[in-house]
Amino acid sequence: MPPPRTPPTSDAVSDALMPAIGALRRLLRRAAGHMFERDTLSVSQREVLAAVSKRPGSPVADVAQELGLAPNSVSTIVTQLVGAGHMVRETDPLDRRVGRLTLTPRAQEKATLVRERRRTVLHDALDRLTPQQVADLATGIDALEALAEALRVLEREHEREEVKP
Repeated sequence: MPPPRTPPTSDAVSDALMPAIGALRRLLRRAAGHMFERDTLSVSQREVLAAVSKRPGSPVADVAQELGLAPNSVSTIVTQLVGAGHMVRETDPLDRRVGRLTLTPRAQEKATLVRERRRTVLHDALDRLTPQQVADLATGIDALEALAEALRVLEREHEREEVKP
């Protein structure tokens, strides 16, 4: 019988997690292509486009919250993207203070194609893993979602501390 495994430490996990996530994102982007031009759009602009692509009709505040950005920063980014012809901002007919965001048809088509390519590439890669590795990844997704929520809580706590006099 093998000796019991000691649980990994937070230091060991954090040291391995960041490079692993970064490598996965870069490799997936290279294998499937970028959603929008890397040379003409900032990382924040691409993130806003991706968020709106997944949830058309989202208000600026929801996109800001999802991305962990200030609403006024997202509003500035949206203004740039509207000017570049990638996005449309329409006033919500029920609440004139709310701007609903959608991608232009051309931008949405490109986002959909890239998302489908990424999904295909990811499926092809997952098919090369053992069933146990796929199961481990599925379990890891739950843990990553819990980690993301813990980071959101820490972020809110940090923001409250900054506001205190």
